[in-house]
Amino acid sequence: MSELSEILSLLEAERDRYVLEVVELERRLSLVRKQIVTLEALISGYALEEQMYQPQRRISDSSSSTAVLLNSQDEIEHSGIEHSEQTASQLVDSTALVKKEPDISDIPKLTIVRKPGTLPLLKEFQDYSIQNAILILMRQGPDLHFHVDAIVRDLYGDQLTSSQFKTAKTNVSKMLSTGVQMGLWYRVFRALGIYTLHYEKGVTTKSIGK
Repeated sequence: MSELSEILSLLEAERDRYVLEVVELERRLSLVRKQIVTLEALISGYALEEQMYQPQRRISDSSSSTAVLLNSQDEIEHSGIEHSEQTASQLVDSTALVKKEPDISDIPKLTIVRKPGTLPLLKEFQDYSIQNAILILMRQGPDLHFHVDAIVRDLYGDQLTSSQFKTAKTNVSKMLSTGVQMGLWYRVFRALGIYTLHYEKGVTTKSIGK
């Protein structure tokens, strides 16, 4: 009888071990699926931008989630892109393609003059620090995911030289890291250089300060 009890205990312990492994695998699978959705959306966003790009009009690819933020609904209507066939993997629908005008009354402007030679931001961001300019940009698409490269282009424009882009990306990356620590925005799990305005359980990291 004692041998049977020992065998039963061993079998039960082995079963419990596999149950725990299943739970962990299901958790990891859920995270992987979310990352696949994010990456598919990024790919769709960049592909859509490539199709729609025109030199005379600055098109934003700052939404790493498939959105090309246009300036007006008229631009969407004349873009020639059919939005009705968007897939479930896309993170926003066509109504989110219009750039929103967020409330930025609580975001302070610069009180000091930038140093001569400082790489200039685009006109709409010139009165703000880099960190506050990023915050304004994210408020324009509060439900979107932003890649650092796209943020650089949206803040500085598309005409940067390779050296200027490298400098701008370094500055923006520092401000993004600082902003995460301050709880201004969040870093997306397992997606290098991607950030979003709001915390999403299982999708973004928690800020150190919260």
